[in-house]
Amino acid sequence: MSRLHLNPQRCAALLLALTSAFNAPLIAQSYFLNGTAQEAGTDCYQLTTTQGNQNGAVWSADFIDLSQPFDLNLTMNFGDLDIGGADGMVFVLQDVGTSALGQTGGGLGFNGFDPSFGIEFDTWQNGQYGDLVQDHIGFISDGSVDHSPPSGLGGPVTANIDGANIEDGEDHPVRITWDPNAQIIAVYFDCEMRLFNEIDLIGDVFSGQELVYWGFTGSTGGSYNNQSVCLSPTILATGPETMVCPGGSVELNVVGAPGTDYAWEPSTFLSDSVGANVWCTPDTSITYFVTYDGFCENDIQDSIVVEVAELVASAEASPGLTLNCLIPSIGLYGGSNFSDGIDYQWISANGGNIPSNLGPNATVDAPGNYWLVVTSDDEVCTDTLEVEIIGDFRTYESTVTASSNQLNCLYDSVLLTLETAPESLLEWIVPSNASFNWIDEPFELWTETSGVWQIVTTHPESGCETSVSLEIGSDFTPPEVHAGFADTLTCSVPTSTVSGVEVSPQGYTPILEWSWTEGALNSFAPWSTEEPQVLLPGTYYLNVTFEENGCTGLDSLVVVQDPEATIDASSAQFPNVISPNKDGKNERLTLYLAENPDFPLLSIVDQYELLIFNRWGEAIFSSFGAPVEWDGRINNKPVTEGTYYYRVRYVIICGEEQRGERIGSFEIFR
Repeated sequence: MSRLHLNPQRCAALLLALTSAFNAPLIAQSYFLNGTAQEAGTDCYQLTTTQGNQNGAVWSADFIDLSQPFDLNLTMNFGDLDIGGADGMVFVLQDVGTSALGQTGGGLGFNGFDPSFGIEFDTWQNGQYGDLVQDHIGFISDGSVDHSPPSGLGGPVTANIDGANIEDGEDHPVRITWDPNAQIIAVYFDCEMRLFNEIDLIGDVFSGQELVYWGFTGSTGGSYNNQSVCLSPTILATGPETMVCPGGSVELNVVGAPGTDYAWEPSTFLSDSVGANVWCTPDTSITYFVTYDGFCENDIQDSIVVEVAELVASAEASPGLTLNCLIPSIGLYGGSNFSDGIDYQWISANGGNIPSNLGPNATVDAPGNYWLVVTSDDEVCTDTLEVEIIGDFRTYESTVTASSNQLNCLYDSVLLTLETAPESLLEWIVPSNASFNWIDEPFELWTETSGVWQIVTTHPESGCETSVSLEIGSDFTPPEVHAGFADTLTCSVPTSTVSGVEVSPQGYTPILEWSWTEGALNSFAPWSTEEPQVLLPGTYYLNVTFEENGCTGLDSLVVVQDPEATIDASSAQFPNVISPNKDGKNERLTLYLAENPDFPLLSIVDQYELLIFNRWGEAIFSSFGAPVEWDGRINNKPVTEGTYYYRVRYVIICGEEQRGERIGSFEIFR
């Protein structure tokens, strides 16, 4: 496609362009108005009125590309006040923005734009700037209207070739051209070339910037005029060719030019050699030229290349062809060797998915095969292209174990051990305020902190994560212990069973252990830690440990004996037979009261001496101090059956002191 810019008519600068039938129609360009600027018709804007100290600017909404040539045609009207008329207008290229507004008066609304390039149309002489007396044109830069270097880049010259007044109320045709290859900027006024110069706009003025804003400014000071400009719908030229499939047709259009005759050359393959719209059905590639009378009665010509070619689809995938956890979607960017007139469609298969499909471009988020189908608008030719998207969602599985799942009185720290692939990327997510010590970083650590310990494992190539967690509980609940109650001991009631033992809270398994000072528990009675039998006065301690958490609690019980109590121990004796055969009867040699065999006599014995002899008079067992019950064993081995002899001495202090001695014999049967 190619477009050619032509000379304007009043308030309507016109554009000649060659377009294919596949192109959208030309849309009027939009502009931003600042200061005193106001609309004055189609693409026409009044920058100032007959009032002092005004400042108006109009800026195109589109950038101009200085790497491409342009040919701008417009009209400018400077008002009808010659004597006392001021100050003029400027065509501006700038990098400030569409809200830019300069200064009033002699600054022409251009002052303050840096970087910038301007073509001034000045209707007032300011001697300090090097102005001519006549209305004049000059090249200026960087927000300065001074014609001296470095801001002055050319001129000034008289606006009209004969130096005549241009504040005559008439529309003056203006043409501005730019050749980026030769770096020549030129301005025509009233159909005459007035000023040109070789200027590196991109390199010297805009420091390498190719896309800049463009528009017009105007101002008044103490003197004034109605000043207006009529702009072209666009000033940007497009590519010089269109494409068509073998056997296909394309419509060539002239857009925006005056309603005159258009001549096409050559006429080969064309439906007509004249007219604004002709059809081309070529067998081979060809270049056409269209001509009409244009600017200042000059012939205006544009060309377009119609290339005949097979339609070939193309596609790119970004950022690649592999989906993973780091790249959840891939952009597919379709294209072809045709610049326009082509319909694009993406189709998925084999599990593929296309959540977004806009013309030649699509977004995919699943592995599979994708086909790009390109078809000409006339459906004469088509082509397809296959793109395979693969998926890489590999992960590493991990396990974490702990030496204990709970911190408690048994385990104030736990060992956490991680098992995973050594090449995996690991992240420990620990409880807040956690403390720990590495044993083998990052696989093993000790910690004293409860909570959820999480390990995130990332595959280094796929970026996919797996997570494993372990919750470490905490239980340091101690037992609340009440050691219970016991009756006062007397000689007649020498023992007491503890009652009322309580352990809380509920839900735990308590382990009870008794200890004492100056006391004793009956180890031969049926044993119950909740209800033990007390044999002697003293202080008894109940230590309770919770099996679940190892925490302990302690309470004490004081058992007293009545000092006034007494008992007659004169009938104390040994049995004449014992049978230590573990049947629970007559198992031990123990001192007892003849009139009360069930009375625990040994519980009130304070001193005790026991000697056991065999039939040959050899002492085989002895005990001194606390009373004992002999079980018929020596060195934990049972003695033989037969007759044995004893001598026992004892002291009982219960109310009053009683001493006794017994000598006798007994039989052992098993």
